[in-house]
Amino acid sequence: MNVKSLLHRSAAGGLLILLTALAGAVTALAGDTFERGLLWKIQRPGSEPSFLYGTMHSEDPAVVRLPGAVRRVFERSRGLTLEVVLDPASLLVMTSAFMLSDGSTLEDHIGKPLYRDAVKAMADYGMPEVMVSGMKPWAVAVTLMTPPGKTGMVLDLALYEEALAAGKPVDGLETPMEQLAVFDGLPPADQRLLLKDALAHLNGMRHMLDQLKTAYLARDLRRLVRISDASMDSLHDADADSARRFNEKLVVERNHRMAQRMQPRLTKGRQFIAVGALHLPGEEGLLRLLSKQGYRVTVVY
Repeated sequence: MNVKSLLHRSAAGGLLILLTALAGAVTALAGDTFERGLLWKIQRPGSEPSFLYGTMHSEDPAVVRLPGAVRRVFERSRGLTLEVVLDPASLLVMTSAFMLSDGSTLEDHIGKPLYRDAVKAMADYGMPEVMVSGMKPWAVAVTLMTPPGKTGMVLDLALYEEALAAGKPVDGLETPMEQLAVFDGLPPADQRLLLKDALAHLNGMRHMLDQLKTAYLARDLRRLVRISDASMDSLHDADADSARRFNEKLVVERNHRMAQRMQPRLTKGRQFIAVGALHLPGEEGLLRLLSKQGYRVTVVY
């Protein structure tokens, strides 16, 4: 995997694959009416509607190609808002955050047996040991939770580039460092646990991602959450407290932050806001949070 591919993989899609692997309990759907749909109209009286679209970190043409109803809304929008702006500066910041900067090595942090397993697994991504040895444990885990790509042109990146080509302003709900701070702040033991779990489930990762893609294309948010829950079982069994911390940091806190930062965009109206689909459902999901803030939230597609 070349550096450009690593840049794209580390940012595009808002780390949806990692959220998929960890975001189980907080997205529980008890009593939720927002169970099906990827494109939602968000509107208050007196303002033009904006639209919230759930994305998936995938370069599959079936995912990247916008359905007709979504394309019409996107083309009529005044601007695009992503989780994080995917410009070269942001991508460089995010990729730099993957690397150790204190002179230590990955082996120093995780021990030789786990290190050898990580090097072997990362070779399938075209990454030489000299590069892997300088990566943080959580960064290796994030990489292994995403299948090796061919083009790097995942959905969020495609939206970003198309918006720029059309002259639409693009902004983000989070900064790159805000997205990555949750991982950098993990205790060393939690980072080792995360990497160990990723290595233990490499063989089942592709099957799980295929299930996710099927549920995503069916616009089935409830099914997406159930797959997420199932993928988290082993991590929860290994350390329930760590799993709860991941949930809180990776989903709940970020959902509340993003809902708050959407307000100026929603006031403008005719904004196309694209975030990972697992941020949409649940009692602490964006659809519910925006509804509680007085917006009328209705499914479009």
